[in-house]
Amino acid sequence: MKILYAAAEALPFASTGGLADVMGALPKSVYKVLDKKADVRVVMPLYPVVRAKFSEKLELVTEINVRLAWRNQYCGIWKIVTEGVTYYFIDNQYYFERDRLYGCYDDGERFAFFSKCVLELMAAVNFYPDILHANDWQTALVPVFLKAWYQDRFSRTRTMFTIHNVEYQGWAS
Repeated sequence: MKILYAAAEALPFASTGGLADVMGALPKSVYKVLDKKADVRVVMPLYPVVRAKFSEKLELVTEINVRLAWRNQYCGIWKIVTEGVTYYFIDNQYYFERDRLYGCYDDGERFAFFSKCVLELMAAVNFYPDILHANDWQTALVPVFLKAWYQDRFSRTRTMFTIHNVEYQGWAS
């Protein structure tokens, strides 16, 4: 079984709360419970805090361009493998080189870009998951984009969406 978790944060890389706790523990637990027979991967943005703490472990996988509306943006794909789980990091300084993970004026656009990158990453690294698990508002567009634009390419991929805290809904103007 192949599983890809999409989230805005995961321990030990970047954290603001409970989502990072879950994304730090759940993929590793699933890998162990499935007796190490699953291919479990996580994708999140490459924030400055990740680059600062893990620069010596980050490995560049590939570089692509991702189109979002009128923008055609750079997307570097980096990875770290730990405890049987591959963690991918989406690199784009325009969207993610910030002093905080959320609360920016353009969060809606930032995480729409991230959601599109999740799907482009799958093709770029030749990983076609059975389950694509989107987590919280930052990845809410992943299942929408999959159905709208990527269904032909990922027709066997099923999606799951988890809301970890309904209080945080990603309000953006």
